[in-house]
Amino acid sequence: MNIYRLDPIDPGDPSWRNSIEKDSVWAGAATPSDARQLVADKTRPDTREAAGLKSPWQDEALTSCVREPSLTHIRAGTVVRADGSQVGD
Repeated sequence: MNIYRLDPIDPGDPSWRNSIEKDSVWAGAATPSDARQLVADKTRPDTREAAGLKSPWQDEALTSCVREPSLTHIRAGTVVRADGSQVGD
């Protein structure tokens, strides 16, 4: 399991309406693709309009996804904000 930091690159893109989080987050996942999907799943708004729309966290043009080898405290399957609170729980 790895920890990835995901950062918005283009916060002005309209697809950000499909996320309840708009700031950097860290995700515990096996691969960058898994981390992007985990963050997309945990940050999807609970609205009918968001169903089926692509999350900005899945788009490499809108967010970066970099492995953070020095971090070890984030559990697999969790997404954490900069203040340490968990997303989607």
